[in-house]
Amino acid sequence: MPEYEIWLTDDGGKRITLLDQAAFFSYSRAIAGLGTSQIGLPYREFKKQVNPPFAPDRRLEFWRSPLDGYPLRLEGTYLLREPKIYTRETDNIQIIEFFGRSPLDLLRRRWVIQAAGTSHTAKTAAIDDMMKAIVREQMLYGFAVDQAGAPDNTRAYPAVEFRVQADLSLGPSISKRFADKNVLDILKELKDTSFQLHEDNSTDRKIYFDVVSRDLRGFEIYILDEATGAPMLAEDGQYLLDEQSGKSSDKIGFEFQTFADLRGLDRTDKLVFSVENSNLEAPFYIKSHFNESNSIIVRGSGRGESRAAVVVDDDARVNSSRWNRCENLVSASYEVDDTELQTVGAAELKIGQPVEELYASFLNTPGSEDAPRSLYGIDWDLGDLVSVWYADQYFQCEIVIVYVGVDENGVETITGRNTIEGVE
Repeated sequence: MPEYEIWLTDDGGKRITLLDQAAFFSYSRAIAGLGTSQIGLPYREFKKQVNPPFAPDRRLEFWRSPLDGYPLRLEGTYLLREPKIYTRETDNIQIIEFFGRSPLDLLRRRWVIQAAGTSHTAKTAAIDDMMKAIVREQMLYGFAVDQAGAPDNTRAYPAVEFRVQADLSLGPSISKRFADKNVLDILKELKDTSFQLHEDNSTDRKIYFDVVSRDLRGFEIYILDEATGAPMLAEDGQYLLDEQSGKSSDKIGFEFQTFADLRGLDRTDKLVFSVENSNLEAPFYIKSHFNESNSIIVRGSGRGESRAAVVVDDDARVNSSRWNRCENLVSASYEVDDTELQTVGAAELKIGQPVEELYASFLNTPGSEDAPRSLYGIDWDLGDLVSVWYADQYFQCEIVIVYVGVDENGVETITGRNTIEGVE
């Protein structure tokens, strides 16, 4: 049987109480958007434990063990943003329900506010490194800058509790301008660009991003000697610790990370999901060309005939029928050269692809003599690439969203949702 622990923490990750009296709860994990959570608790009892009952950015930690003998795993941390109190009709008990978002929401809370044409709003770099540079300059303590480009830690998230992974230079190199844009929106555009470039050239690696939870317990920061880089010693011979040290015990912090090729694991040779294997429910397959765009005209800066423009085509899709050229006109007046316009066009081609989806419920089942085991958290997980047999063909599906919920009767429901990576 699965086991859960749900902890309420303060906005720094320090635990307040174990929520073992939840009437119901659910959460979602996603690789391309915001994960969400909700939990319902008897209001009067909860208020006796925690008063005031709500503060913005308190957190929910969902820990889950999929099976006896497996340790609890942190499924996700969610920042609480909304409470709701209502009276349950069946017994007139007041319920307080909390709604939260995954820490990816921290990226949505910042904009690129520096002037166009500066090093903060125009970059050439590997896509994953560019993502990290943007995050550092808009929200990382010690790196964040104000509108003029001067250091400004008032825009930064708390030191130690939020950090950025080191540059890895795994993605294709591009040039891009992004003044006056939301940080999360920029990162999604960069991800889409990497996917389109990968389709054009398989050696260009797809880049994913996320804000992941990290354990800060026992984390210490030493004061370093500027000349040698070694930790400095106090008079008693002990290492000198930064004032932030010792405040992070029993906490979960956050780190912005990028991933190349796949967010999870390639399990296509491990397990097949199918109706016949009793681990796939209610599937159906569609491929819609209704909103396709395969020829992107990107207009840049300038006016009239002097205005820069490029055409970015997906030749294979354009030529799939004699009538299938589907144009879209995009304005990118903030870009100044053809390379940057081509990048914009590549991202728009990705958005304009035919919608090909296999809808199904990936079942969380223990298996039997006639069916393989397919347990979430053991045999499949968020971001994994899995094999599906349906409609007389094999699909390679990437699990992009996982929904987990336990209702008021204690019944657990788990659903994986997917995009199609390939068809055989």
